[in-house]
Amino acid sequence: MPHMLIADDNTAIVDILRAFAERDGWQVTAVNDGDAALAAGRTGRFDVILLDVMLPKRDGFSVCRAL
Repeated sequence: MPHMLIADDNTAIVDILRAFAERDGWQVTAVNDGDAALAAGRTGRFDVILLDVMLPKRDGFSVCRAL
């Protein structure tokens, strides 16, 4: 099963993305800030990582550069 990391602090957006991804057979892990996204990205195995640009603690661009 493919695995997706969703990093967004807006729970409504996460809920929508999770519903569609899981409907299509994806396993979803969701986090709500940049530090958690970086930690998950470094320790988990993801096929896709969706990053919000304006995350709390660390923005999506810096998470992407660090990963």
